[in-house]
Amino acid sequence: MIKAFKRLLALFGITLVAFGALKSLFNWIARSENDEYEVWSDDEQREDA
Repeated sequence: MIKAFKRLLALFGITLVAFGALKSLFNWIARSENDEYEVWSDDEQREDA
Protein backbone atom coordinates (compact mmCIF):
# COMPACT_ATOMS: atom_id res chain seq x y z
CA MET A 1 0.00 0.00 0.00
CA ILE A 2 2.79 2.42 0.91
CA LYS A 3 4.71 1.50 -2.24
CA ALA A 4 1.65 2.25 -4.40
CA PHE A 5 1.21 5.61 -2.65
CA LYS A 6 4.88 6.48 -3.24
CA ARG A 7 4.59 5.57 -6.92
CA LEU A 8 1.43 7.66 -7.26
CA LEU A 9 3.14 10.60 -5.57
CA ALA A 10 6.18 10.22 -7.84
CA LEU A 11 3.94 10.13 -10.93
CA PHE A 12 2.19 13.29 -9.75
CA GLY A 13 5.56 14.99 -9.21
CA ILE A 14 6.83 14.00 -12.64
CA THR A 15 3.61 15.32 -14.19
CA LEU A 16 4.05 18.66 -12.40
CA VAL A 17 7.65 18.93 -13.56
CA ALA A 18 6.63 18.17 -17.16
CA PHE A 19 3.88 20.80 -17.12
CA GLY A 20 6.27 23.32 -15.58
CA ALA A 21 8.80 22.64 -18.31
CA LEU A 22 6.15 23.08 -21.01
CA LYS A 23 4.98 26.33 -19.44
CA SER A 24 8.50 27.73 -19.32
CA LEU A 25 9.08 26.63 -22.93
CA PHE A 26 5.94 28.44 -24.09
CA ASN A 27 6.90 31.54 -22.09
CA TRP A 28 10.35 31.48 -23.71
CA ILE A 29 8.76 31.21 -27.16
CA ALA A 30 6.38 34.08 -26.33
CA ARG A 31 9.31 36.33 -25.32
CA SER A 32 11.10 35.66 -28.59
CA GLU A 33 11.53 38.83 -30.67
CA ASN A 34 11.23 36.94 -33.97
CA ASP A 35 7.57 35.94 -33.74
CA GLU A 36 6.43 34.84 -37.19
CA TYR A 37 2.97 33.88 -35.95
CA GLU A 38 2.04 37.24 -34.45
CA VAL A 39 -1.33 38.45 -35.67
CA TRP A 40 -0.49 42.17 -35.52
CA SER A 41 2.99 43.48 -36.15
CA ASP A 42 2.51 46.80 -34.35
CA ASP A 43 0.05 48.82 -32.29
CA GLU A 44 -1.36 50.78 -35.26
CA GLN A 45 -2.66 47.71 -37.01
CA ARG A 46 -4.11 46.48 -33.71
CA GLU A 47 -6.11 49.68 -33.32
CA ASP A 48 -7.38 49.53 -36.90
CA ALA A 49 -8.73 46.00 -36.49
